Amino acid sequence: MRRMAVTKAYVLQDGEVISESYLEKYALKTESKQIPSDQFSEFYDKYGLITPLYNLEALAQLLEINTYHYRATKTKARDVAGLGWRLIPSEEVEEPDPEQKDIAQTFLKYCNPILTFTEITDRVMVDFEATGNGYYEVIRDNEGEKVVGLEHIPAHTVRIHSDMERYVQIRGSRKVWFKRFGLDKDVHVITGEFFEKGTLKPEERANEIMHLKNYTSRSDYYGIPDIIPALPAILADREQQEYNISFFENHAIPAYAVTISGAELDEETERQIKQFFQRDLKKNNHSTLVLTAKKSDTDYDSEPVKFEFHALNTEIKEASFRMYRQDNRDEVLSAHGVPPYRAGITVEGSLGGSTAKESTEIYKQSIIKPKQEMLEARINRFILQEGLGVYDWVFKFNEIDTRDEEKQINRLKTLFDIGALSPNMIREELGEERVEDPNMDRHFIYGRPLDTTKEETRAILNSLKELHQELIQIATKDSQGKD
Repeated sequence: MRRMAVTKAYVLQDGEVISESYLEKYALKTESKQIPSDQFSEFYDKYGLITPLYNLEALAQLLEINTYHYRATKTKARDVAGLGWRLIPSEEVEEPDPEQKDIAQTFLKYCNPILTFTEITDRVMVDFEATGNGYYEVIRDNEGEKVVGLEHIPAHTVRIHSDMERYVQIRGSRKVWFKRFGLDKDVHVITGEFFEKGTLKPEERANEIMHLKNYTSRSDYYGIPDIIPALPAILADREQQEYNISFFENHAIPAYAVTISGAELDEETERQIKQFFQRDLKKNNHSTLVLTAKKSDTDYDSEPVKFEFHALNTEIKEASFRMYRQDNRDEVLSAHGVPPYRAGITVEGSLGGSTAKESTEIYKQSIIKPKQEMLEARINRFILQEGLGVYDWVFKFNEIDTRDEEKQINRLKTLFDIGALSPNMIREELGEERVEDPNMDRHFIYGRPLDTTKEETRAILNSLKELHQELIQIATKDSQGKD
C-alpha cells in the first residue's frame, strides 16, 4: 500500500494558519555558539606558555549570558571581600607595635590612586569565581624593595609560563611580562628575559603577580571555576530562551495542530481554516467546518483526504519550560553553593526564619570562610610581612553577620559575668578595636575584678563610685538648668 502524504500546519490563537515548513525557518535560529578564539593561540609555543584547561575568554563571557551565574558570582565576591576589613594584634606578640599598624592601615587605604583595596579585591574575586583564577599586580618602589601599590589584572588576559615563574598579559598588540611574587630575579617587562636582581632600571623591571587559583587536580598552572559542572545547565537555559524566539515575537501561540493526509495545504484550504477560526466560530460556537483540499499528485489513487485537528495545551508546555529553567537555575546555584535567597531569588513555598539563618551559616562556613582564609593568608604573608615588614598585626576580613543580636549580647554578658571574657575580648568579638587601658584586659566576676589585689579592687570600686557620683551631679545640674 502506498504511503499517504502528510502535511502539518498550526492554527494560532489569533486564527492565523502557519505551515510546519514555515515554522522550521525560525527553529534554532539563534546567535552563534562558537567558542571565542583564544588570542594567545599563536603565542603558546612561541613564548613557552601553558594552555588553560578551558578558554578563559569564554568563561568570562558566561557572566553575560546567565543571570543566576552572574548574581551568584557577584554575591560570593562581595561576601568574601566586600564587607570590610580590620587589623588585629597577632597572637604571637604580647605588645604589638602601633607604628606597624599605622604602616599597614596607610598602605591598605591608599594602595591605589583610584580604587580602594576592597574594590581591587572584589574584582580579583569576581575573576576567581568566573575563571578559577585571580591576579593582583604588586608594585614595589624604585629600589625594588618596599611594596607601594596594588592593581587588579583581568584573569582572562593572563597566561602562565611553563617555568611557573613568569606571567604574560596580552591585550590586542600589547604584551607585558610579570614575575611571580617574591622571585629573587629581575624579569624584563617587554622581553620576559631573566636578569640578576637589581640590574634592570625601574621602568624595565617587570612587576610581580600574586596568583589565586581554585584548585583542580588536572592542572598545576591554572584553576577552574565552581561553575564548570553546571556548564550544560547554562547552555541549555540559553537555548531554551532563544528557541523559536523570533517566531513567538512575531506570531501568536499555536492553539491547534492540523494534520492533513492525502492532500496538500493549498491556499484555498488555508483560507477556509482561517475563515472558520477568525469569523465563523466567533459568530456561532457550534459552527461546522467543511473543508475541500487538492489531492496530492503522488497519492491520487490513495485513501480519501483526512483532516485532523489537535488542541494544544500551551499552559502545560509553558509550565514545563518554567520548570526546566528552574532546574537549570538550581543547578547553577548548587554549583556555586549559594542559597537562592542570597542571590536575590525568592523560592515559593520555602520556609524562612531559622531555615534561612541555617542556610546562611552553612554557606558562610563552607563557601565564604575558606576563601577569606585563603586571601587573608596571602595578604598577611606577602603584603604585610614580606612587603611592608609588618609582623605585629594581622589582616582580617569582616564576616557575614548571621548572629541573633539579642542572643549574642546575652551570651557575651554571661561570659563576662563569670570571668571568661575581658572587655577587650568582647570588643574584638564584636569587630571593634581594643581600648588601651589595663582595666579593659582584666577579667571580672559579676563586676568585681578577678586578677587584682584587695587594694586595687578597692581603688577600682572607689573610682567607679566617684565616676557615678559625678554623672549624677552633672545630670542634676542639667535638670535644674532646664527648669
